[in-house]
Amino acid sequence: MNADWWMLILPISIIVLPWLFLSLEKTLVRIALIVVWMIIIIGITLLYLGFFSDHYMGPQMGFSTQGNPLSWILIIIGILSAAPFAFTAFKGKLKRPIRSSLLVGVALFILIGPAIYNSVAFAIYTQGGGDWKCGDDPDFGCEVDIPTKSDDWSKAQDIGLVFCNLLPACIMIGIWQLARAAKSDVEVDISASKLSNEE
Repeated sequence: MNADWWMLILPISIIVLPWLFLSLEKTLVRIALIVVWMIIIIGITLLYLGFFSDHYMGPQMGFSTQGNPLSWILIIIGILSAAPFAFTAFKGKLKRPIRSSLLVGVALFILIGPAIYNSVAFAIYTQGGGDWKCGDDPDFGCEVDIPTKSDDWSKAQDIGLVFCNLLPACIMIGIWQLARAAKSDVEVDISASKLSNEE
């Protein structure tokens, strides 16, 4: 199969698989699909980080001094893949909410964490007037780009690190809270129906 097809199938699989395994009753099939989902997420993240590409300096960790458009694609895919969990939690049908929320948090941290880190750090640094210049090492030449404002770049990286942890954590907590709220509503409805039956 053509490599272009794989680049289309993998993101679609990340979005579609949660809808499948959240609707299944058979535990073994559900676990198998979750494992496949996590393997695809790890694979596409390794691809983004540059572990499957041949580069003189090794993996570039998804960073580019021109900005990496794949960063936003991964962020959108990650958020869309969390939608089935949020919808199921809202309906009160999310099994094992804490475990499911942790699964989403870990998956999103792997998938969108590096992309958020790179995007936020790049945006803050460049909007502050930061730029890059060729490294001074004669062995590598312009293979290595170094920031012209090292302090600003360091601060931008720190902010990127906060956001790459914060967004997956917020989504994880949000899904858990949705599940709790839905469970509380169900319990209130059951209590109300019991009272009405007793009357």
